[in-house]
Amino acid sequence: MSEDDDLAELRKQTEQGDRIDEAATEQEKQALVEDILAELEAIDAGEQQKTVSVWDGHLAAFVRALEENPDRMEDVGHALQQRLGLDESEPDRSDVLRLALRLGFQEAAPDQFEAVREAARKQATKGL
Repeated sequence: MSEDDDLAELRKQTEQGDRIDEAATEQEKQALVEDILAELEAIDAGEQQKTVSVWDGHLAAFVRALEENPDRMEDVGHALQQRLGLDESEPDRSDVLRLALRLGFQEAAPDQFEAVREAARKQATKGL
């Protein structure tokens, strides 16, 4: 076999593996979407809380310092809104934390975070 034949064979094997991997990844994503949808339904039914808590002294100090300086809080909130492509509004503490978490998850795990969007779409159209 020539070098070109070897490369062609390797490409063919890789392409098949990619399709198999893509199918497995899609199945995993759909399982995550279903898990998120179940949690959203539990929240709507009052079985789960909407709140998320973190235990982090540095972040708590940062957020309190932002609260003491509303202009800084607004700057941080607007920066987060811009990064997420959202219309600017006057952000409060909850908005800043929510947007920071969303941006972090979107940046660090975009494929998994897309499952949140898909679950939200399914939930919104469920009764139609």
